[in-house]
Amino acid sequence: MAITTVVMVLLFGALEVVSSAWIDGERRIDTHQRARGALELVARELTPAVVDTRMQFVMLPSYLLADVGATHVVPNSPAMLWMAPIGTNGELRCVGYYLYRDTERKFYRLKRIFIKPDNDLYFPKLTNYDNARDVEMRTDPTSARWFLDRWDPQAFDEEDPDNYEAIVSSAADGIIAFWVQAYDLLGNPIPWVSESVNHPSSDLIYNSAAYFQMATTTPFDNGESFAYLSESPMVMKGNKVPAEIEISVVTIDRTTMARDPEIPEMQLILRADGSLDVDESVDLFLEELKANGINRSKVFSTRVKLVNGAG
Repeated sequence: MAITTVVMVLLFGALEVVSSAWIDGERRIDTHQRARGALELVARELTPAVVDTRMQFVMLPSYLLADVGATHVVPNSPAMLWMAPIGTNGELRCVGYYLYRDTERKFYRLKRIFIKPDNDLYFPKLTNYDNARDVEMRTDPTSARWFLDRWDPQAFDEEDPDNYEAIVSSAADGIIAFWVQAYDLLGNPIPWVSESVNHPSSDLIYNSAAYFQMATTTPFDNGESFAYLSESPMVMKGNKVPAEIEISVVTIDRTTMARDPEIPEMQLILRADGSLDVDESVDLFLEELKANGINRSKVFSTRVKLVNGAG
């Protein structure tokens, strides 16, 4: 009986360890699948992004969303906003993504913005038949106000069951970091608008309505393939989406989140030309995670070709 008891204790102990490891593994797989699924969704909606003289494509620091009512946006993280013909019969939709972090409730999420034309409060204005000179209709070379001017805290309050106008939802849980970098037609990283010394002052990362030129087949005479321009009576808005966008995220599983880890601030390492060095930024963030005892993070990246950025 004593021998049997000892054997049973050992078996149950081993079973508990195996069961715990299996559950933990399932949770990590679930988190990673959500992250992959979110990147696939972003890529699917980003690929057909469109711009013209009435529409805009912007990559912006997330604090600009906080300024109009978004809560728990992650410091130093980017956001993206664009228009895409992904509705019924190719109808336009306003789409966007940003990073959300509520440490008290242990919510680490990639948030999705999605607005249909019937949302009169928040869908960007495309036409005004009564006033063709309506300034609200104009995209701005230095700001994202074409999207943001009419947004308010209610737009981001998806937890209120009576708020049918909310424009946000959760794309994936467990996302603790998020970077985006645009590329030009020759495959070179596009410098941030905010880092340009020629362009009028702006807080944006990329702006289709900025003043710029993009080389098509060969670099300019100075060897560069993208150039911001100073404002003048002759200069025109670029009105062009990037050729490609690289997106990287870092995830942690629910077991790690339950331990209330200390998540470091996102790092943004810029190259000398003002473009984001994604690899260096991710590596530094991972080093700080490990310094905080977080060893189970996972990096996922994708590079999306934009159909309308091809030429």
